[in-house]
Amino acid sequence: MRTFIVILIFGLLTAFQVENNKNIGEFTTTQLDDFEIIQTYKTGYFVNSIENYGFHNKKSEIAIKAKKSHSNKNSYNKTVYTRIQMWQFDFETKEKCKQAIDSLFNCFPNDCAKIKRQVDQGVKITPSIWIFTDKKIVIARTACEQVDQKWTDFKKGFVEFFANNETEIIVTECGKLTWKTKEKIITTP
Repeated sequence: MRTFIVILIFGLLTAFQVENNKNIGEFTTTQLDDFEIIQTYKTGYFVNSIENYGFHNKKSEIAIKAKKSHSNKNSYNKTVYTRIQMWQFDFETKEKCKQAIDSLFNCFPNDCAKIKRQVDQGVKITPSIWIFTDKKIVIARTACEQVDQKWTDFKKGFVEFFANNETEIIVTECGKLTWKTKEKIITTP
């Protein structure tokens, strides 16, 4: 049954694919050894700065949950399963994508912080990764207590799949925003 659901989601996401671009449905299928697809959870506020302006012509959303639990200092030594919510916003033009990115930088979640390009800073936020291309914004987010090696590996795969060497990427940790390159993310242990 799960295989059927995965194939159905993948088929629907690829059916609406524009110009043969990679999408989060395709990426999710690469993660099914360690994760399973779950119902998306209510975190829409996290992407409101992009969604509310309506510059995008398509939005996709998928959530996954680790098949194996973990317990570490981040989870206060409680047993948890890493859950990751992903969004993809597609834009018809580079200009509309740039407008969405500018609006996001003027009100970055969770505290509507104003951020500047290529400036690392402290912000009230949970772990996430933001990939900005010419006509696409792709985001993945988890909770502070769910960070473990699976999240680190996930970020590397996410960047490898969606980014190129010129792509702008933001990585957030609990309370910190850092601009990174694809190479730096992939080569970090």
